[in-house]
Amino acid sequence: MAAILTVATAGLRQDQLADSGHIRYPRVDYLELSHLIDTEILNYTVYDHSPLGKLLRYLETQLRSDLYLTMLGLWLQRSHQLIFAMSERAGIPFAALNKHLPYKRPLVAMFQCWSNRQEQMIKKFDLFSSIDQIIVHCQSMKDQFITLGAKPEQIHVIHYSRDHRFFAPMPEVQQRKNFVLSVGETRSRNYAALFDAVKPLSSLDLLVAASGGWDAREKNTSLQSFIPENTSIVQRLPLLELRNLYAQSQFVVVPVHDTVFSAGSTVVLESMSMGRAVVAFRSRGIADYIIDGETGLLVEPNNPAALRDAIQYLLSHPEEAQRLGQNARQRVEEEFNLDIYVNRMAELIKRTAEASCSTKHPLPGSTVKDDFVDHILLENTLSSGGKECHT
Repeated sequence: MAAILTVATAGLRQDQLADSGHIRYPRVDYLELSHLIDTEILNYTVYDHSPLGKLLRYLETQLRSDLYLTMLGLWLQRSHQLIFAMSERAGIPFAALNKHLPYKRPLVAMFQCWSNRQEQMIKKFDLFSSIDQIIVHCQSMKDQFITLGAKPEQIHVIHYSRDHRFFAPMPEVQQRKNFVLSVGETRSRNYAALFDAVKPLSSLDLLVAASGGWDAREKNTSLQSFIPENTSIVQRLPLLELRNLYAQSQFVVVPVHDTVFSAGSTVVLESMSMGRAVVAFRSRGIADYIIDGETGLLVEPNNPAALRDAIQYLLSHPEEAQRLGQNARQRVEEEFNLDIYVNRMAELIKRTAEASCSTKHPLPGSTVKDDFVDHILLENTLSSGGKECHT
């Protein structure tokens, strides 16, 4: 039995595991993590084995909480030494329910998104006290959690990443003149401000790939009535097609709302990995990823005029867009690549596991710390990872 239980609030397509060369799909963080630590993975594939799987997934999408996955994790935790919940969708209910169980395992929880409802639950039930280590993807989220009572030493900023090998520059693909791309879920984007910004730009060819949680409560179906003539919208794109559009674009626009979490980081990192400059609203959560004037352009949040000026500037100065994109790719290689991301998670789990052996979370009948650490960690693999990421 694996020593770590990784609860991944994600799933895999049927043909994804067969794509060992990652030709059609990027590498997946929790699968890469499984090469570094001895872990059992619990993910959305468990719903495929339940006759109510589709209904459960729909209900949980509305609730933004993966209760079924959490209950399975609670059932399995006694067979493991440590639990790693890879998003708040499992981390929050796990912390809440685990407070009342007679047996507990150390919990490392990652927080990717944030909402007022989640904040109220954390404060009301003092859930941070039930989490041993917390991973966030930006400094603003760490600052927010400290104000809510979490200990600074409990929170670790590990910047998010995408597969920089899959999303890589494609010099063989010709860029389209005046073609600009915008990608992301409607609930985290101010597309109304984007449409206002680009409406006067007659030469612009904007494609908005507004994919994501269209069945979520915050879906915005009224956007169709505001689309300018120079703008096209699609809802979902295959990854290979999206990657090709990144390559064809002059640059990418990410009109994120000003959130404390790193909304937009997936698109920002994919764009940067492809060598494309990013124009974005300066949200608190995205400021960790874009250096204004060096790897992209940041403008005042919710300001269509400022966004329009930035878009016009890069359209008129393609050499500047090229420079920013090249710098962005370099920063991904040095700081935000997937290997660094996964290694930092593995190292944190290692430290937490080591601490748990000698303090409050020993396995029944276990007295030897070193035997456990040797069992769960593949030291040689950890030590051969990429460069360290300094936050």
